[in-house]
Amino acid sequence: MSHFPDTAAPGRLRRLALTVVPPLLLLIVPMALVGVYGGRLPDRAYVESWATLPQYAPTWEGWLSGRRFSLVWFEVALVVPFVYYWRLPQLQRAMVIFSFVVGVYMSVSAALWLMLLVDAQGTLTRPAWHVAVEIAAAVAAAGLGYLAAGPTPSPPEVTATPPPHTLTMALGPSQRVLFVTSAWSGRRLLVAAAFGTAAVLSLSVGSHAWIGTLMLALMAIFEAAQARTRLQIDGSGITVLASWLPILRRTVPYSSVRFAEARSEPLPGRYRLGDSASGWGMVSGKGPVLALSLSDDRWFVYSTREAETAAALVNGWLIRQRQGETA
Repeated sequence: MSHFPDTAAPGRLRRLALTVVPPLLLLIVPMALVGVYGGRLPDRAYVESWATLPQYAPTWEGWLSGRRFSLVWFEVALVVPFVYYWRLPQLQRAMVIFSFVVGVYMSVSAALWLMLLVDAQGTLTRPAWHVAVEIAAAVAAAGLGYLAAGPTPSPPEVTATPPPHTLTMALGPSQRVLFVTSAWSGRRLLVAAAFGTAAVLSLSVGSHAWIGTLMLALMAIFEAAQARTRLQIDGSGITVLASWLPILRRTVPYSSVRFAEARSEPLPGRYRLGDSASGWGMVSGKGPVLALSLSDDRWFVYSTREAETAAALVNGWLIRQRQGETA
């Protein structure tokens, strides 16, 4: 059993329930509408992609069976990552948000299709405002999911000074801390190119699943935005931000840092701006890294040739700050 402190425990069951429940709308809403308007609908389900392929359109019961399969698939796709990241509340909140978006978007889309076909004799062209409503519903659902998930638990605070063996830069009482460097990630550029290519191919074949194309495009932008990052160490903490998208940033507060050290090569694990079981940060390849031991027994890692200077600066700040607090 892991000896790591379980900082994700507060609110975890609520986040799990909020991940499982919204996809149920995928089936509940269509079943309710088919039950109410079944006698006024066409014999076949001319909805979604079947609207352009009416000769293959299933019966309403067949279409609902497909929704049941989609529900099971989405539940598995949501719950498995949630359980895998059992101790990472930030990613659990992301799963809640995604669950809300999927549940609300797909149920709203199905409702719009069904209401369009009430008293219709066959296929109909969907009006453009349907897409606008779906997008608005997805955005609203993302915000609602964020609020419903609530704040993530804070990691425990550290009060002890770094061990004596760590690299340390002596800082005077009035000296300020400032260190800035940057790094590139070729792997992120390749991943961004792959997502971008998939988005273009999806668009070129005229895919009706616009949300899938949109997600591919957003993933391409998200990966490309992280290809070049900047590390800044100052009085507020240790901050990593995406150079091409400054709003994408994360800060390690000094209160959650045990000590800093310079390593000749990255620690085993996966490190990116999003959390992983090992920690987070940015590793651009082999070479020296700044490694911060965090209070939740994970690591922050950043590739930089000035790792020793950065580690000494962080430890010097921690010693001055914590000796002052305990004096």
